[in-house]
Amino acid sequence: MVDSAIVFRYTRAAPGRESQALDLFTEAMAFFGTSAHEGKCEEPLTFMGTSGQSLIIVPGEFDALTDLTMSEEFRELYTKVVFAVPDVAYEFGPYGQGVQDYMARWARIGNELALI
Repeated sequence: MVDSAIVFRYTRAAPGRESQALDLFTEAMAFFGTSAHEGKCEEPLTFMGTSGQSLIIVPGEFDALTDLTMSEEFRELYTKVVFAVPDVAYEFGPYGQGVQDYMARWARIGNELALI
């Protein structure tokens, strides 16, 4: 069940590293495309904002996504990306059914604590 996603946020490549950043974007899309084909995640979703703020969202199951980011291939790729796009960052969060589960838990605990 798709319940989580990895969300990558970034803006622009480091000056002088634009070509490298483009090559790494292509490599990252291939990495996640292959991972999706192997059932480790869903196909990545990309959003490129006109202001330079951009996202890559990789939906999947939490445990599978965690395993994916712990792989040596991911770590090598992400380290290369950090050199080309210094402000890149990623985090895990609920997605799809995971959002409904998260909000249900939040409401239940909030009620138990008499805070909502």
